[in-house]
Amino acid sequence: MNEAFVLLNVDYKKQQNVIEAAKKIPIVKAVKPVYGMYDVIVILESSNMQDIKAAIDGNLHKIDGINNLTSLISVN
Repeated sequence: MNEAFVLLNVDYKKQQNVIEAAKKIPIVKAVKPVYGMYDVIVILESSNMQDIKAAIDGNLHKIDGINNLTSLISVN
């Protein structure tokens, strides 16, 4: 199983909307607000790496309120 951890910097006023929109992406396993350099972490999981790429490029990048996105892909 492939995993990706996507770290988001978001507009504080839109943070809840970002969280709710990310939760609707089918391969998203968890969305959590965090403290520190980033505001939200999104954990994706799929047996197909292309599904993870499509979710990041096609879904997460389109969510209004995300100012910066950093992807960390887990290597088995």
